Amino acid sequence: MGVVVLTLATSLFITAPLWFVLGSRLQLSEDERQNEMLNFAAYFLGTLPLSFVLIFFGIGG
Repeated sequence: MGVVVLTLATSLFITAPLWFVLGSRLQLSEDERQNEMLNFAAYFLGTLPLSFVLIFFGIGG
């Protein structure tokens, strides 16, 4: 359970600066506010594998 929480937290900490730097580059919705949230969700889901690897090898290695 702890690994899941650490993975989600790490992914959030990687996603936030990434989203601030890159912004909403993907056009996922016509509504601007919903597009920003969908971009953040896409970045979050994209950083989950990286976060899992960091936590898995950080704790296990």
